[in-house]
Amino acid sequence: RRVREAVVSTQSTGEAESYVRQATVLNHTNPAAWALLGHILYLGNDMKGARDHYERTLSYEEPAPEIHSIRLRLASIYLQLRQYDAAKNMFLFACRDSPSCITWLGVGISCYRLGELKESEQALAEANILNNTDPEVWGYLSMVCLKTERKLEAEQSYKYAVRVGLKDEDLLSEIRNTQREVGFGDAGF
Repeated sequence: RRVREAVVSTQSTGEAESYVRQATVLNHTNPAAWALLGHILYLGNDMKGARDHYERTLSYEEPAPEIHSIRLRLASIYLQLRQYDAAKNMFLFACRDSPSCITWLGVGISCYRLGELKESEQALAEANILNNTDPEVWGYLSMVCLKTERKLEAEQSYKYAVRVGLKDEDLLSEIRNTQREVGFGDAGF
């Protein structure tokens, strides 16, 4: 707890990291310290370092505080590192403990990237039930419909994704490229 307060009060992530590393040397079996170190590395954009520390955090029998946020961060890191099987499993753990649009969207994205289109659509449908205005959910539903050659649904999903404010340029670009490849999916074709 003192380490956490000291970290919060520091202005430098390097200084915060130094405090937490000292704490892990003093008590190397404290999952909260490893989680905190993972958070610092995550904020510093060191995804591989954060992944390693979050994995270590989860390896302890005693759960760390805020275990759900640790699982979500670890799952998102797996997605960024293109470790889709690991991302899918971690998002499924998060769904089991606290299902949300974000957890089901993570499962849906992971399954999509693995080519598991039926499972992706099922997960995205669950996400949509929990929040039917999430633009990423609609964007990935459009991608699934494009890949499964369902023209009307692809167009409707895309139109709704744009209407509810899809801003993810990478996803938009991927959708548009796939629309061009298949020749449908945008009502403008």
